[in-house]
Amino acid sequence: PPELRERDAEQLPACGSDLPGVRAAAEKAIVHGKEYLCVLKYSSSFASEQLHSVTTSLTKVLQSMRRLSLDLAKPGCRLKEDQIRKKIQRWLLNPFLEDLIRWQLHSEAGHWRLQFDFDNGAFLKLLANRLGRTLLLTNRMDWSAEQVVAGYSDQQQIEQVFRGLKDGDWLGWGPMYHWTDSKIRVHAFYCMLGISMLKYIHRQAQPAWPGLSMENLLDELRQIQQFILLYPPQGEKGPHRAAVVLSKQTIPQQQLARVLGLDQLRITPKMGNTTSNA
Repeated sequence: PPELRERDAEQLPACGSDLPGVRAAAEKAIVHGKEYLCVLKYSSSFASEQLHSVTTSLTKVLQSMRRLSLDLAKPGCRLKEDQIRKKIQRWLLNPFLEDLIRWQLHSEAGHWRLQFDFDNGAFLKLLANRLGRTLLLTNRMDWSAEQVVAGYSDQQQIEQVFRGLKDGDWLGWGPMYHWTDSKIRVHAFYCMLGISMLKYIHRQAQPAWPGLSMENLLDELRQIQQFILLYPPQGEKGPHRAAVVLSKQTIPQQQLARVLGLDQLRITPKMGNTTSNA
């Protein structure tokens, strides 16, 4: 419904602490002849990501249109009308840009002239009614808006897992050097077991760093390293000496190490005595 879709974000009820920066409201509506529960979700982080993408694309397109306008004003420019329009339409393919940029192409003294402007009113409307919003439909009529949003977030996490398997950011599915069905099933089991362990570690790390993404978690854990420094023996018959040193850790890394119990995994080297043959 338009009245739900365009509702002011500040009027939407805030979700719980498990969904920070998220607001949602729900109402029943008839869609394609069936009754659904329509949920409007507003995410401040999603809105900021969209705003960054729009402003970056907007800056590039306005600069390109300015250069095109200057090129058209040069003597001897041979660009035809269809070429100019196709070029501009290709630039405006990014989301929302066609609504934000007004442009006009006209002929003057046998030469094409391009005029363009930024629609500030459309930009304000975009901020108020579009960015950060996701409209969800469900047949779970007894669910609350927050339950629907939480279920949608869980679905995104599942999709993220499969993207991690496909792209190899977490545990890559390939390359897989197996050809028989039984070995492929074992390979799949190992991958899903590794994903389950990663998800468990990610959940355990949330008290130390709320909202920490899987990618950031892996990046921080890679920087926590242990080094074993080997020293020569004192004297000819003395034992080899070793010292265990941890890499310098930031405060978030120290909190992650404490919550995950990484100190219990520290390796203590055991150096035996060495003997020399006369």
